[in-house]
Amino acid sequence: MVSRDNNIDEEQMNLFDVERNYRPDEVADTLRVSRKSVYRWIRDIENPLPAFRTTENGQLRCKGKDLNEYVLKHKVRPEFE
Repeated sequence: MVSRDNNIDEEQMNLFDVERNYRPDEVADTLRVSRKSVYRWIRDIENPLPAFRTTENGQLRCKGKDLNEYVLKHKVRPEFE
């Protein structure tokens, strides 16, 4: 059974519009991290941030849905800090 608090947490973690694709610089600005961090997350071998190129050698984009899931999955739980 899912508690009501978990539903609220998931709703609050929807920082990105699921209908949009975001550039790495937009992701960095929204999350207040450097663009280098976003590129590092994308290149992470064990747990990458999903991204795609608009054309063969085009710009990278991340789907809003994937970003929300990634942020929720990597949420820091204070009781473990």
